[in-house]
Formats: sequence, C-alpha cells, structure tokens
Amino acid sequence: MYLKRVLFLFLYLAVIRPVAEAQTDTVRYALPDAEKVFLENNLSLLAGKLDIPIAEAKILQAKAWPNPTLTVDNIQLYTNGTTEATPPLFGNFWRDRTFSAQLEQLIYTARKRKKNIDLETSSKDLAASNFLDVLQSLKADFRQTEASLLYLQQIQGDQLLQLGVVNTLLKAQQAMLKQGNISQTEMYRIKALQISLQSDINATHEDLTAQQEHLKNLLALNANVYLVLEDPTANADMVSELQRHPLQELLTQATQHNAGIMAAQRQKDVSVAALSVEKANAVPDVTLNANYERAGNVQNNFMGVGVSMDLPFFNRNKGNIKAAQLAVQQSDLLEKNKVNEVNNAVVKEWTDLHKAIGLYESIDTDYLDKLDTMVEGISRNFVNRNISLLEFLDFFSSFRDSKQQYYAAIKNISMKKATLNYLTGTEL
Repeated sequence: MYLKRVLFLFLYLAVIRPVAEAQTDTVRYALPDAEKVFLENNLSLLAGKLDIPIAEAKILQAKAWPNPTLTVDNIQLYTNGTTEATPPLFGNFWRDRTFSAQLEQLIYTARKRKKNIDLETSSKDLAASNFLDVLQSLKADFRQTEASLLYLQQIQGDQLLQLGVVNTLLKAQQAMLKQGNISQTEMYRIKALQISLQSDINATHEDLTAQQEHLKNLLALNANVYLVLEDPTANADMVSELQRHPLQELLTQATQHNAGIMAAQRQKDVSVAALSVEKANAVPDVTLNANYERAGNVQNNFMGVGVSMDLPFFNRNKGNIKAAQLAVQQSDLLEKNKVNEVNNAVVKEWTDLHKAIGLYESIDTDYLDKLDTMVEGISRNFVNRNISLLEFLDFFSSFRDSKQQYYAAIKNISMKKATLNYLTGTEL
C-alpha cells in the first residue's frame, strides 16, 4: 500500500498536476456544491427564466383598453370671396374659417378582452412548464456529465497507478535482460503493455477533457479552469434508495410531474383559449364616435354622436376558427403521445436501472479494494519468476477490467437515476 501511494504521488506530480497547472486555476467541487453553482450560473437557465416575465408582460398588455382616436379634419387654410361669414371661435381667432373634429373609441364585443387575457395567461403557464422542462433536462444532462467525469477521473487514476507498476517492472526486466536472465521477447511483451497503457491514458484524457468542456459550459466557468469533482455520497446508500421505488409509483409520478407532459397540457390550454378568441373575433367590434363640425353644417357649431361596426357578410372568421379547432385536436393528440412516450421511457430506464444495480451488487467490493495491492504482488511474483509472463498479463488484464466494470456500473446507475429524475419530475 505504501508503494501504491508513492507511485500515485509521483504520477500526480509528473502527469496530472502539470496538466491542471497549464490551465491557470484548479477548481474542486463536491457534487452538491457543483449543482448549486450550475443552478445559479447556467446561462441557458438564466435566459430561459426570462420567458416567464416576458409572458407576464404580455398579460399586462392584454389587459389594456384600446386608445381613443382623435381626428381633426377639414381645416380651412384660406378664405376667398365665396367664403361665408362665420364668427370667430374666441376673440378674433378663426373668423370665417371651418374645421371638424372626431373622437372615436373602439369597444370590444363578445368579451374579447377577457378572452385575450385568458389566452396570454395560458401562454404564461406554458412558458413556465417549458422552463421547467428545460431546467429538468439540463439538470439531467449536468448530472450525467458529472457521472461521466467522475468515472473518467477514477479510470485515469487507476491507469496512472498501473503505468507506474509497469514502468517499475520494465526497468527490472531491462536489468535482467542485460544479465541474460530473460529473453528479449519477454521484455518486449512488457514494453507492449506499457505502450498500450499509455495509449489508454491518452484516450481517457481526451474523453475527460471533452466532459470537462461540457461541464464547464454548464457551470459557466472560465475556459482556463481545470475542474475536479469529488463525490462524498455512498454508492450503496444511493442504490438502496433507488430500490425503494416500484415501477408503478414512477409511472404515477411521471404522469403528474413530468415537465414535458405538463407543457403538452398547457399547450392544449393555449389552443382552447386561442379557439375562444377566434370565435369571439367573428363578432364585429363597435366603434363609438363624437363629432364636432365648425360652420360646415346647418349650424355654426355642430356636435353629434355616431356608431360604426363591420357587417359580417363576407368574412365571418371561419378559416381561423377551423384552424383553431384543428389545433385543439392536434394538441390533444400530442399530449396523449407525450404521455405514452414518457411512460415507455420510464419502463425502459427502470428496467435498465435494475439491470445495472444487479451488476453493481454482483461485484465484490472487498476484492476490488485489494486489486491495487494484488497488482503490485503479481508484479513481484513475476520478477521473482513465481508466475509466467502469460499468467502475469492475464492477471493484469483481468484486474484492469474488473475495476473499469465497477466504475462503469456506478456511472450507469447514476446516469439512469438522472434520466428517471427527469422523466418523473422528482428527486429519487
């Protein structure tokens, strides 16, 4: 175990630390802290959240009454010999001249104002559901990226330790080759193992930096930051908690809380409200007006009132009403389809989750804890010629696969949990 720690410290100083320091700042987050930063700083969430006050502003606008219209017309610019004598308005102003003025006010009929307010209110509820869907979707993406990055960090750590063991073994083999105690072919097999490990480390590093890039985008972190995640949770506790939720419970929660289903329901409400508005638009609005005419009628100062409205002979808004009716039918079908999609996805993810849990529980963690020590032990046994080269390579490959399968099982459980949280709209 002491040798393991020494090797890890050496490889950290030689490989991991220079990579982190090449980027100006290393940031360490426990998973709950990282999620808090994500919820506070994610730019997509901050932008999406503005859809709700935008919708509220549209409700405010829908509540406004139409403005009255003032028209001043027929202003007489000059007089001539045919102009009739007309007294001034006041003093000597506007003598022998005419003009007219009209004040109009549009009056909505068929409760159009209330129905437009209802439409914008439904649109606001839709915006809230859409934002919740974006939030839950991004949260699932964030947690899955966390799980992938943790997995790659663990794999990288093990690969560096294994490379250290192989490097030490290779030096010993080179010394034994000079003494004529082993064949060159045997040493080349160890050299091939070293190259294979280095190649795996490079591939892991590329995957790790890709996950780093995505996670830093989600956290809105500076490009120069090197991100390290720490998981304080117990995997056994997470698995035990997940097993407490039967499938039927998850299906019920999905129907009630899935943001996509809620958005489909709100879209149906918007379509119904839009149909109500279109039916109301078939009823003509009324315009009231008050008129004043100066010296243009049977009296010098004429005042009168009037009313106007469209006559619905040619356009009764039938096309828009039909389109709105079809939109209601469409939104109803889309809602049913969304419910079906979500329920099928829940069944799939629940089934896959329990398969992943079964694999996780089949792995002996005590065996895994001893693997690093066993790798060092078989290396010594190989150097001491207690086991053959083929036995050493077989043991080494089996140990590597066992650790990776264990880490992969934990990653898969975390990713399935994140997907189920999104589908059910809850925190499992």
